[in-house]
Amino acid sequence: MRSVAFVSAAVASVQAIDNGYGMTPPMGWRSWNCYGGGVNQDLMESVMDKMAERNRTVDGKLTSYADLGYTAVGLDDNWQACGAGIDKSFHDAQGNPIVNTKRFPSMKAMVDHGHSLNLKVGWYANNCICKEDMFNSSDYIALHMKNSVKAIVDAGFDGVKLDSCGQFKNLTWWGQLLNETGRPVMIENCHQGGTVPGQTTGDAPCSGTTMPSDCPYNFYRSSRDIQNNWGDVMHNLNTTTKYQGNPPLSRPGAWAYPDMLEVGRMPKLVEDKTHFGAWCIVSSPLILGHNVNNDTTVDRIWPIISNKEAIAVNQAWEGHPGRKVKENGNWQIWAKDMPNKAQAVFLLSNDDGEITVDINFSDLGLSGTVSVRDIWERKDSPDATDKITIKNLPSHDSMFLLLTPKN
Repeated sequence: MRSVAFVSAAVASVQAIDNGYGMTPPMGWRSWNCYGGGVNQDLMESVMDKMAERNRTVDGKLTSYADLGYTAVGLDDNWQACGAGIDKSFHDAQGNPIVNTKRFPSMKAMVDHGHSLNLKVGWYANNCICKEDMFNSSDYIALHMKNSVKAIVDAGFDGVKLDSCGQFKNLTWWGQLLNETGRPVMIENCHQGGTVPGQTTGDAPCSGTTMPSDCPYNFYRSSRDIQNNWGDVMHNLNTTTKYQGNPPLSRPGAWAYPDMLEVGRMPKLVEDKTHFGAWCIVSSPLILGHNVNNDTTVDRIWPIISNKEAIAVNQAWEGHPGRKVKENGNWQIWAKDMPNKAQAVFLLSNDDGEITVDINFSDLGLSGTVSVRDIWERKDSPDATDKITIKNLPSHDSMFLLLTPKN
């Protein structure tokens, strides 16, 4: 295998992508957590229909996922015809990707269906299933890259998730080729935390400190793949802290991403809620992964994922993506700057029993009296001075507040 980084040295300098995407954390749905390798075109189009359908209410009004901001639907791995290409790859001799047409009769028709519903549609490349790491010819590697990008654009895709399994990891090169097409395509960097802002060498060197970010991707994995258990949620959440410095490296244009949401797939509803709130407070992309065709699941989690005040915290930008303020082994306090000098505050329990915790305003850069808004309950609480004591918070539960100075 020849290194893609080697054959593309000419594009190794910092080059931001010119797509206009990622100014706020992306929101949508992606297929892997729900369907894994069992995905097909019919399932994808059924998901698109559900994302656009107004059949549940928010504030008494019929509302769709898309109305809330979940406008992107992404296809993940196993669209490809494994072994059908040269050297048992899934690309032909001209570098064109070969689609498994038994699963996906027409990629363009699938994308067109999404567009007819006013949705964005995403693809997936540098696949993990039957990964491609067998190519040595620099000419063929260049042809493979060029025509993979051409396939993305010809089908009309609006985004692409670039995984880390094959040899085509050079995100700077992907970004340059996509820029040259003139079609805006959102880029997800799925390098498991291995390619991140601030690196001066590797697959995508960039400072990550410009506004918007100069990195050649719109959001980047800070972590390993997530699983639907509490330990993984906590692990992946805490990988975002290294990008929350001053200046922060998670920012408009390129957001730190601890992987897709497992909301709707967690063992307990309270864990679904805390998981969602945790991703909101750190400005993570909100990419759903539950079965939108399962009404029982959706009814259960709809009050969580349709909470407009939680989503507003996620989407806000006042110079910082959110930060961990304080912790011990049993709990963590996170906070995020909000308009009007307010602070969104998120307390989560990492304990097996009930906990009582003081949220001291001095830890948040606040003082005196503040108004208190309970984001989970979507109602005002009594004003507080200097601190708030949260009593008897159940295991793995959370408190989500907006604190606004009174003077």
